[in-house]
Amino acid sequence: PQYRLLELLYNNPGSICTRDRVIEAVWPEAMGEGVSEQAIDALVRRLRDRLAELDPDWQYIVTVRGHGFRLDQG
Repeated sequence: PQYRLLELLYNNPGSICTRDRVIEAVWPEAMGEGVSEQAIDALVRRLRDRLAELDPDWQYIVTVRGHGFRLDQG
């Protein structure tokens, strides 16, 4: 799931990826059932932690309040 999220963000540079787009990319089989906000937030947090291991001085994933997430490559 972390790779799918990173791939979605990477393939949409500078664009905001909504929570619905995250669900569609990461959990396509769950589209009808819904995925909790907590599950999405936990996935984003795990990916942020992974990226921080590689570069602790940069926050790559930006939360755009009320809209979704964006990859900030600096």
